[in-house]
Amino acid sequence: MNTVNKLIASVLASSALLAATIPTSIAATDNNDFNVSVTLSSQCKATNSGTTTVDFGTYTAFQAGAATGTPVNLTFDCTRGFSPSSVAFDTVNGTAAGVGVLQGLQYTLTAGAPSSVAGTAASTISIGTADAKTYNVTGTMPADQAGDCATATCGPTSHVRTLIVTF
Repeated sequence: MNTVNKLIASVLASSALLAATIPTSIAATDNNDFNVSVTLSSQCKATNSGTTTVDFGTYTAFQAGAATGTPVNLTFDCTRGFSPSSVAFDTVNGTAAGVGVLQGLQYTLTAGAPSSVAGTAASTISIGTADAKTYNVTGTMPADQAGDCATATCGPTSHVRTLIVTF
């Protein structure tokens, strides 16, 4: 081996040794803390689709017994752990107490205490579900009413009522 080749071999060996002792990259980490914040406004929202019907069926003028309407269940999805403070009926015929008149026949609506089904908590893999509050709405129509009808039968007649949930 001649001197030039020895010199080249020596330089290459020195370069390889130097490359092996110098790290090619230096890994390091650091962190920085931050806050995640939210303000939640609790609420309830109606979930029934369409209009359900408290149906009194056929009422015969001056009938001896009161008529009972078919009950309906009205459901509201509420923020988990949150309950409405009160419920009321909309104002019809000048009153908001659940009293109304159809075809000259007075009726009274009542909303019972809600039944509740607890929702599920949110997690990193699901959004969770609401607490369901269901109100059973019943109706009665007193006996011995005359009604308003100029023919042998009238109706059926209906109007839309609203259950108002305050929270």
